[in-house]
Amino acid sequence: MSDIGTAQHHAQDTELLVARELTMRFGGLTAVDAVDFTVPAQRIVSLIGPNGAGKTTFFNMLTGLYHPTEGQLTFMGQDTFGRPPHQIAQLGMSRTFQNIRLFREMTCVDNVLVGMHTKLRGGFLATMLRLPSHRHEEREGIELARELMRFVGIHERHAELAGNLPYGDQRRLEIARALASRPSVVLLDEPAAGMNPQETYALEGLMHRIRDELGCTVLLIEHEMKLVMSVSERVTVLNFGRKIAEGAPQDVRNDPAVIEAYLGSSDGAVVADGYDQPTEAAS
Repeated sequence: MSDIGTAQHHAQDTELLVARELTMRFGGLTAVDAVDFTVPAQRIVSLIGPNGAGKTTFFNMLTGLYHPTEGQLTFMGQDTFGRPPHQIAQLGMSRTFQNIRLFREMTCVDNVLVGMHTKLRGGFLATMLRLPSHRHEEREGIELARELMRFVGIHERHAELAGNLPYGDQRRLEIARALASRPSVVLLDEPAAGMNPQETYALEGLMHRIRDELGCTVLLIEHEMKLVMSVSERVTVLNFGRKIAEGAPQDVRNDPAVIEAYLGSSDGAVVADGYDQPTEAAS
C-alpha cells in the first residue's frame, strides 16, 4: 500500500495534535469549555458524549471551520489556532462530516480527486494549457483515486455518480476522499451513522487498516458505543462542553461520571447496551 501511504510518517505516540484550554463560545453559550486534548501518532482515538456535548464543535475548531474563542492549538508542531481550513489541510489533517458532503452529480473517482487538491503540484497555466506535466499528474491522480476506492472496498463503482451509491458506500467514498490528501490525521465524524451491522463491522476493520497500513492516525466521533469500545485505544468523553473522562475504553466505560452522563440522556439505553458488549459490531 505504499502508493497510497500518508504524506508523513511519525514515531508511534508522537503528539501530532495538542489542544490546551480550548474554548468555543457562541454569544452567551459555551459550547466547548477549556478542554485539554492530545492525539498521538498511529493511534485510534475516540471523542464521545451525549447529543449536544460539543463533539462536532470541537472537530470544527481543530479543522479551522470555527475560530476558537480561547486556548492553544498546535498541529504537526505548528500553531494552528485560528488558521483557515485549507492551511490546516495542507499540514496533513483531513476529515469527513456527520452529514455526507459528496458531489452527488460527479463520478466517484472525481469525488476522490477533489480530495487531492492540497497536494497538486501543477500550476494554473499547466492546467489551462494541458501541458505534459499536468497530464502526467492527472493520470497519477486517477490511478491513486482508484487505488483508494479499492482500499475502502468500492473500487468497482469508480465510474458511477456518487449520488447513486448506497448509503454505506457513500460513507466509504467520503473516507476515500479524506485519505486522498495523504493526511497524517483523519477525523471521522460519525462514519457509522446509517450503516447496517455488517457495514459497521467492515468499518471497524477499515479503521484498523488506515492506522496499520497507511500509518495514519484516526480521530473518531461516534454514537455507536460497541464500535467505539472495540476500535479505540483511547476515549475522551465530553458532556456539556467539558471533558469529564479520558483513558482506555474499559476504564472510561466504568467511570461513574460517564455512566451518569449517558443514563441521563436519550442515548442512555443504547450506550448501556454497547458497554455490556463492547467487542460486537453495532446495529
